[in-house]
Amino acid sequence: MNNQKTKNIIGNGINYFISTALIISGLLKLIGFKPYTEMIMELNPNYFEFIYFLGVIAIVSGVLFIIPKTFTFGLIATLVFLGGTISAHMQHGDGFIPQIVFVLLTVLSAYLKRSEWFRIKK
Repeated sequence: MNNQKTKNIIGNGINYFISTALIISGLLKLIGFKPYTEMIMELNPNYFEFIYFLGVIAIVSGVLFIIPKTFTFGLIATLVFLGGTISAHMQHGDGFIPQIVFVLLTVLSAYLKRSEWFRIKK
């Protein structure tokens, strides 16, 4: 896959998927979608106090990640947010494989879109 145009198309597709998932997840938290509120209550009832904050963080991360000029900030925000979700699920003894898949897809998107970040300089 040496063609940079192909890499960008695939990277953008992954980027749009992750951003859309984050934005939808954040919106569902903000509107109080019952499965989300129940899941957060199961993880830790104290997290429920911050459900709106978590929703806003998810939306902001997704928006920053999808805009080309703020891609770097969005990448960092997305990875930090996903790290928090992994930590929350680990504390509860819940499965966290989906969150790890999202982390890997996030890094893959960055690699495909900004491969120069991953080059080792001699």
